[in-house]
Amino acid sequence: MLLKTELTEVFTMAEMDKIVKALSAKGIDAATKTVDLMSGGLFENRRSSGTFGMNAEARVVYKIYVKRADLEFAKSVLATI
Repeated sequence: MLLKTELTEVFTMAEMDKIVKALSAKGIDAATKTVDLMSGGLFENRRSSGTFGMNAEARVVYKIYVKRADLEFAKSVLATI
């Protein structure tokens, strides 16, 4: 994300929502990106077969980004959650 830096990664939508709402309440604009760990590239077959031993609940990673100028304040907000 342009001009934003990653604050944290979480594995549940509820956790992501809680963090984004807490940041918003403190006036910090947060952006999110969802990464599906089971979708492979063009030539990978992991989409249908999965990965042995992989936690099914950790299939999706939610990345939360904030402006670089807000990063330290966002970290302090994150520590209170």
